[in-house]
Amino acid sequence: MAQKPITIKDIAEKLNISVSTVSRALKDNHEISAQTRKAVQDLAKELGYKPNPIAVALKTHKSYSIGVVVPQIVSTFFATVVREIEDMADSYGYNVLVMSSNESMAKEKKNVDVLLANRTDGIILSFTHETDNYEHVKMIQNLGIPLVLFDRTTNELEVSKVVTDSMAGGFLATQHLISEGCRKIALLMGPGHVNSGGNRKEGYERALAANNVPIRPEYICRCADFSMEAGKEAALKLLSLPDRPDAFFGISDDLAIGAMEAIKEKGLSIPQDVAIVGFSNTKRSRYMTPTLSTINQFPERIGKAAAYILFEQIINSKYAKIKKEVVPCELIVRDSSSRRSAKN
Repeated sequence: MAQKPITIKDIAEKLNISVSTVSRALKDNHEISAQTRKAVQDLAKELGYKPNPIAVALKTHKSYSIGVVVPQIVSTFFATVVREIEDMADSYGYNVLVMSSNESMAKEKKNVDVLLANRTDGIILSFTHETDNYEHVKMIQNLGIPLVLFDRTTNELEVSKVVTDSMAGGFLATQHLISEGCRKIALLMGPGHVNSGGNRKEGYERALAANNVPIRPEYICRCADFSMEAGKEAALKLLSLPDRPDAFFGISDDLAIGAMEAIKEKGLSIPQDVAIVGFSNTKRSRYMTPTLSTINQFPERIGKAAAYILFEQIINSKYAKIKKEVVPCELIVRDSSSRRSAKN
């Protein structure tokens, strides 16, 4: 027979005090003496008392949970962001429901429905590469539920967001390739409606213009998604041009890694024949042969900032303002683009 859960009433009876005193002592309310607070908390621990989350939610109108929706849970970037959100949520006494949309807009919408059904107190979300309709996000806003978008966002919504300085990242990557002697730099992009991709493209174009390198439309390739397969397919086509590129900038590491596979398949050497830079500093980028130069987005900072803004909305909802935080990035130079060191 299952043991009956310990309740606040049980603790009150054992200590011969009121239920309200126990409740306030468990919350460390300083209106209760330190001696009583300690006695209540020690007994609660000894008896294995745990608050009933349903009862707490009914009483406070809060679930003490937040939802996080990411396009890919296996991604180093998204996994790191989630870890930081979980750490901050834990410090606020919140649980985190993590859901992956697997790059499907339909799944993303279902995830939002599940989080709303579970009455989460706030949602942090990054769009899939398919997402081009935002009715599900507007629904979150209309319900008055705190919301923060990160990384993959949109300018169509008035909502708090945390993003990488993608334009600066695109400029850094392209400028580096130019400094290594590249002049025919191809750009591997994802779907058109993903906000970050457009900013990285703008950084790429600014770097070319700053160095008087002409922008060649035939070198700008929009891939179906951000996968290695899409990157390889696009790179193979570009490498078959009569005047092939001498470098690739992939707006994701997977696109860049796909390009690496294409270059090897064509029998060309990296970086001597074709140099490459990716974006995100994924674990895979560090273990490729050659290792992949990339842009570090600092996912730890993004996760902390997104969680901070969300909890600011949850705790001070009347005074919370829509915020946009732009996290700086840095270039990490590895073997895939180091032409000068490769010559030595």
